[in-house]
Amino acid sequence: MKLIKVDFYLDWPVSIKIINLRRYIIGNLMKQGSLIRWSIVDIKDSVNSYNVKRIRIKAVLVNPINS
Repeated sequence: MKLIKVDFYLDWPVSIKIINLRRYIIGNLMKQGSLIRWSIVDIKDSVNSYNVKRIRIKAVLVNPINS
């Protein structure tokens, strides 16, 4: 078993309502490996688009896919 910490930004489009945000984040994290824990660290408006926010995520994954 291999554990890895990830710290990255995820785009949050306005089409994703706040009620569905958890499912959206977990769905993106599960593409990288099995999820142990995650947290939202920061939310900012995107520099490139008014319709997107940038969410900073920290997570711990087991058996990452890309390593």
